[in-house]
Amino acid sequence: MILLRTFLLMLSMLPFFGCSKRQPPPQERAAGLPEWVEGTSELLPLKKFATPAYLQVQKTASVIRPEPLRKIEALEKLNPGLSSALPQLTELLRTAEVSPKFKSFYDAKISALAAGESMSTDDYFDCATVLHLTAPATGRKAVLFQSDMDVDTDGTDPVRLARLQDYDDARISRSFQPLLAFSWAQSAGQQAANPFVLYYADTLTKLRTLHKQVSDEAAHDHGYIWQSVQKQFEETISTLDRRAKYYDEDLRTRRSLVGSLDPFIVVPQTWPDRLKLPFSVQVGDFVAVISGGKVYPCVIGDTGGDAKMGEASLKVAQAINPKATGRNSAADNVTVTYVIFPQTRLAMTAPDLSVFQTEVARLLEEIGGLGTGTTLHPWQ
Repeated sequence: MILLRTFLLMLSMLPFFGCSKRQPPPQERAAGLPEWVEGTSELLPLKKFATPAYLQVQKTASVIRPEPLRKIEALEKLNPGLSSALPQLTELLRTAEVSPKFKSFYDAKISALAAGESMSTDDYFDCATVLHLTAPATGRKAVLFQSDMDVDTDGTDPVRLARLQDYDDARISRSFQPLLAFSWAQSAGQQAANPFVLYYADTLTKLRTLHKQVSDEAAHDHGYIWQSVQKQFEETISTLDRRAKYYDEDLRTRRSLVGSLDPFIVVPQTWPDRLKLPFSVQVGDFVAVISGGKVYPCVIGDTGGDAKMGEASLKVAQAINPKATGRNSAADNVTVTYVIFPQTRLAMTAPDLSVFQTEVARLLEEIGGLGTGTTLHPWQ
């Protein structure tokens, strides 16, 4: 009886548990499951699931692996106006192939779940497909993925934004990074001091001074409060010290794209490679982002986690949703279509948004062009 109650308890604790191989019919779908999701259930051994030794439980769950969307009807349902914006997409999808990146992406998610990471339903189902497209007339390749849109506020460029205050809205993010993968060396005649070099140094000095005071108190008061505060100071100082040392040389010599100024997207760090295969992507490749019947010219500006999809700079996010901030997504659901043009990167240097416009317009023409009445968003 004890084992039965334990087993029932385990069922209630596993959000993706299921015993059938196919997803249940619509009337039996789990509450909150996205409408687009069709998939198979896989047995998932849990690598990190703490239970006391006296409880004998089976540490497994069942997780849904979604099937990638392939048809224009399914994509159009998620992103109304997509087929009007890209009228040749229907034909391109007839010969499209599912990218291996889709499987590896969900492999990474499932591995993270097995290791004990927790994800919301929206975070888990944040990519509906990754497809390889080839335009028959031109041979132009493209990688299309359907996702949500979170906001990236990273990046610094002391030539264009020289003051620390210029980054106040960006650095409130706990994950703020001062440099992106899309970066370039400062020219000899246009060097500027990055404000984060001095900021990190000053902040470390202040923290160490305060830490000394906290440590003195902790030496006299061995209670939990001062010991805990001392530990927090030590962890914060250690983290900031590592970050300052890691970025120091690059902050002194390089510039990068900036989330508030430049239109870019972020892809998983496993996507860029040096193989130069037809569908190999790299930082700097041009991208068309389609949302609400509008098309936004961008580049790949950075890479992120293996199990995270759908992230764009604040510049792009606010064009799509004016309410987007570093803490508010531009699109919570997988309603945004991203089309990457592999092997199209130009020299990484200070961005010229008119070049983004020209290049993306040219590349879109090579896969059939935009529909009547659809134009590229003009960046200011």
